[in-house]
Amino acid sequence: MGKADLHIHTTYSMDGTASVREVLESAIRAGLDVIAVTDHNEVCGALEAREACARFGVEIVPGVEVSTRDGHLVALFVDQNIPRNMSIVETLLLIREMGGIAIAPHPQQPVPNSITLKSIQRALEHPLARQALLGIEVCNMNPSHSPYNRHSQEITDGLPLAHIASSDAHMASMIGAGVTHFEGRTAQDLLRAIQQRTTRPEQVNHEDPQRVFLRWLRLYFRRQFLHPKPSGL
Repeated sequence: MGKADLHIHTTYSMDGTASVREVLESAIRAGLDVIAVTDHNEVCGALEAREACARFGVEIVPGVEVSTRDGHLVALFVDQNIPRNMSIVETLLLIREMGGIAIAPHPQQPVPNSITLKSIQRALEHPLARQALLGIEVCNMNPSHSPYNRHSQEITDGLPLAHIASSDAHMASMIGAGVTHFEGRTAQDLLRAIQQRTTRPEQVNHEDPQRVFLRWLRLYFRRQFLHPKPSGL
């Protein structure tokens, strides 16, 4: 069985604290076969990781976390930026045109930028948009979202979407905190498993979310002070 983490941020995101190299090193330590770098509205981190991944032995799925009018959407297998502030359906149609797929992250959670169940259902009713929306996060280990994972799991029952667990890591130590298992080892094997809805999500990290948040906060302010960088947010 392969192991993937499909929602990871680097310093190309304003709130990311890990460099591309640190992300790749941490992915190896976590025993991951495939990772997706999905910075906020910016694909450069994913492309940099894809260029470097051969030296680290982990396969990269290029992606981006897109800000839609309906909330955030994770696009995978795309190598171009996607315009923000479109509707979820418009965004999914563009992802489909690019040959990519999408995952609904942290669905129906009482935090900003979470896509509602109503928006997800509207996308699934669209004959073309539903060809791109193939997965949904039932486990997101970002400390802002992990307290609501049980709720996300409950609302996904009956939806024709692959179940995904992700770290939503904004620091290197959290990479692999949520893992998606799949038959095979490669990115293409992973894609096939998502299409066939045979993925298996697993929560790996069980730390208190407040402790995780405070650790990220220290890293964030240190990174901002030492290495300020423009944001994709």
